[in-house]
Amino acid sequence: MPIRRYLYARYWMKTSCALFLIFLTGCSSIFDGVDASSIHLTSPTPSRPLPTSVPGSRSDGEVDNPLVMQMAKIQSIMAGMTLDQKLAQLIIVEYLGNSYAPELQYMIAQQGVGGFLYQASNRNFNPPDNIIVNVAAFSRQAMKDAKIPLLIGTDQEGGLVNRLFTFHGNLPSAAAMAATGDPRFAFNQGTMVAKWMLQLGINTDLAPVVDVHTVEPPVLESRMFGSTPAAVATYAGAFLNGLQQNSVIGTLKHFPGLGAITSDPHAVLPTVYRSLAQLQSIDLAPYTLMLQKDHPAMIMSTDVLVPAIDPDLPAELSPKTINGVLRQQLGYNGVVITDGLYMGGIRQRWSLPQASVLAIIAGNDLIEGPYSTSQVAQVIAAFKQALQNGQLTVDRINQSVQRILLMKMQYGILST
Repeated sequence: MPIRRYLYARYWMKTSCALFLIFLTGCSSIFDGVDASSIHLTSPTPSRPLPTSVPGSRSDGEVDNPLVMQMAKIQSIMAGMTLDQKLAQLIIVEYLGNSYAPELQYMIAQQGVGGFLYQASNRNFNPPDNIIVNVAAFSRQAMKDAKIPLLIGTDQEGGLVNRLFTFHGNLPSAAAMAATGDPRFAFNQGTMVAKWMLQLGINTDLAPVVDVHTVEPPVLESRMFGSTPAAVATYAGAFLNGLQQNSVIGTLKHFPGLGAITSDPHAVLPTVYRSLAQLQSIDLAPYTLMLQKDHPAMIMSTDVLVPAIDPDLPAELSPKTINGVLRQQLGYNGVVITDGLYMGGIRQRWSLPQASVLAIIAGNDLIEGPYSTSQVAQVIAAFKQALQNGQLTVDRINQSVQRILLMKMQYGILST
């Protein structure tokens, strides 16, 4: 059954790729075709980028470097991981009902998935999990069973997409936050949401929306912060900083943009007929503004066909869109997560395993959609088949695992 869901500080390169080869598997392929000076990851305190060095030198004369030390730890972790464990880190699952065992527990403890999402629409917050302490205990048990600490997420935007309603009631939408005329209001909302999420054991928010409201009536309704890229970047950036400065991973969505769609991606594949110039000045503009300034930990790619970029493949399955536009042109080297791969525009043409393989080929790091042990097994089997037939390489898998583990480490999910 389909599940319904609404839709790093500067990664400096002061050292040469040769130095990073000590720590990174396949370094050259990670940055292939990308200007190294434009590569960015995200820090837990995005307004204060990671320093390129820590004052003082080691006795051997080399300057201590936090990112190099983090990557050394990640490389050590990856050296002990099996292929199955690496592949499972690329998967974010949902689950039905409010029982931890047997399905979700098996996906975490035995299959080793990278994380899971709480969704009220999946009945995850039905009694007795309608109480904060019970959800927190659920999250702790999941973390205890995981060999690698989990991304535990939800879509918490406020307004129409308010997953915390059970616990905290109505919260303002993106449009309502922007209507205050005060970005501090959006920042305070992000801060409050982050604290509430951490109480529940949730460390990842699939928000804020950075689509630009450009058609009437808008399919996304009040989920957008405004009708200009500047307004969207201002208020979404404030909300994002409220999250990330309080140790919750934030996610810009829906790349490359749903502000001009006229149909629901849950049912069909929408098409956005904009020229490249229009896309750059409208839909992509919030990303251009926010990547440098706000350092989003993640970006969500989505189910939309944009012929000016790729006339054949939906954005989240398109190498031209993810590797081409987002990574190479915009210079983003953080974690990219797909939108739900069970939605109508994808499901009508590809199976979940097929779409998952295409998503990783396109440049995504995390695929979101499986909600059962059998689906996780099918996706991992599809990844392995793609490795065997040359569609994917181990270097490509390692790139994504490195990004995911670095993000987990920088947000305190994975210890240094």
